[in-house]
Amino acid sequence: MDRLPIFMGLAGRRCLVVGGGVVAERKIRILSRTGAKITIVSPTINDYLQTLVNDGTLEHIDAHYSEGLVDGYWLVVAATDDTAVNRRISEDCEERARPCNVVDDNDLSSFILPAIVDRSPVVVAIGTGGAAPVLAQQLKARIEAILPARIGELASEAARWRGLVKKRFESGRMRLRFWQAFFDGAVARLFLAGRRAEAERKIRRELLTEAVGHETPEGEGWIVGAGPGDPSLVTLKAQQLIRTADVVLYDRLVSAPILDFARKDAELIHVGKSPDSSTNGQEEINALLVRLVAEGNRVCRLKGGDPFVFGRGGEEIKALKSAGLPFQVVPGISAALGCAAYAGIPLTYRGVSGSVTFATARLDKDLPPDWPALLKGGHTLCLYMGVGAIGNVSRQLNEHGVARNLPVAFVERGTTPAQRAVRSTVGTMVEDAERHNIEAPAIVYIGQVTALADEFRWFDGRGERAEQAPMDGLRTVEATTSSAAFGAA
Repeated sequence: MDRLPIFMGLAGRRCLVVGGGVVAERKIRILSRTGAKITIVSPTINDYLQTLVNDGTLEHIDAHYSEGLVDGYWLVVAATDDTAVNRRISEDCEERARPCNVVDDNDLSSFILPAIVDRSPVVVAIGTGGAAPVLAQQLKARIEAILPARIGELASEAARWRGLVKKRFESGRMRLRFWQAFFDGAVARLFLAGRRAEAERKIRRELLTEAVGHETPEGEGWIVGAGPGDPSLVTLKAQQLIRTADVVLYDRLVSAPILDFARKDAELIHVGKSPDSSTNGQEEINALLVRLVAEGNRVCRLKGGDPFVFGRGGEEIKALKSAGLPFQVVPGISAALGCAAYAGIPLTYRGVSGSVTFATARLDKDLPPDWPALLKGGHTLCLYMGVGAIGNVSRQLNEHGVARNLPVAFVERGTTPAQRAVRSTVGTMVEDAERHNIEAPAIVYIGQVTALADEFRWFDGRGERAEQAPMDGLRTVEATTSSAAFGAA
């Protein structure tokens, strides 16, 4: 380690920035968040900095840098575009024992401003010793994705209770046990979920009981949408909950890379239901979820797509609520939205489709879809679980007089490297599904917008832009008079 990472208190202390352009502005934006009293030295400054000068936030010395100007300042930032001036500032600071940062010059800097993740009072600084600042920014982005948005508020909440905790527990060991339970237990989970009042009631109970640290941990159920398959489409909150869960219940639509977000010691339980299968029925899943949460586990019920769009998430939270157990729901990108986007199908498009419906061909054996309502003009229909019932769908469409040349698209395993998209028509959809061996999971899109995929296709199933992807060696679907391929497996 060739540089000591420190957190310097600058509130109310004088800092000098030399330079008046965009680079100086970036450094001033960072310094101003610390409460420092900032002076800028430059004969010209940009409009943003001038605004700060006008409202009294920033002091401006309208002059070129001269020797001795660094006197009286706690630290100095050289942000000019003149290498000689920056070197002189660095040398002046070295003589006067002033910390100095010369922007983009590691050798002339006695300190470096790191990449910062600010969840004040929780602050994470990432440095590479000036060797790879872009890498530092990428690491910052990854850390920001992991840290809960309210982690700083949680730290501030802990500060409120420090005095009372010190009085309540005489020994350091007991205080340590309390704070470990605080940050890794129900209080933190409630607070991070935005349930401040519940968290405060719980911490008051814990501070008044002698059994702190000995009670059975309180479990919670998390009904989480995993999106359509691409792990980069999983929301930040979903990633955070997956990473902290004790148990993950996942279905067959959750891809392996998404499960990699889980802790190494977490228990992963597959509860996927297959079409026409009696195994892992919904009642069994509900009972398992309730039992695990009641035992004190943080259980992430991970579901492909969105849990409230044909994901039966409502039934699972009903089971948890009936059992008096706490829960959260985290939405995900629904399969219909994600697969359409990756296949280049705009579900609504001016002059073509002004409305869209999500439906399923398997609502209930006694409750068939209302086909006339679903297929009105200028409309897009997205059918979940439609591949296995494609014969019945085709028959219903024909019986209701839907035009045989109305475009149809199948998107199989959308957003993943195995994505395959096939265009068809209402009149040939059964034949095309069989000929191209379309399998679940797949979404069936019906409507004029599906024809736009020929023009808007961009994803080739390997994460490359479609127009840049070489087609040699890819398995494509040959165009015919009745159907056309717009994708490759």
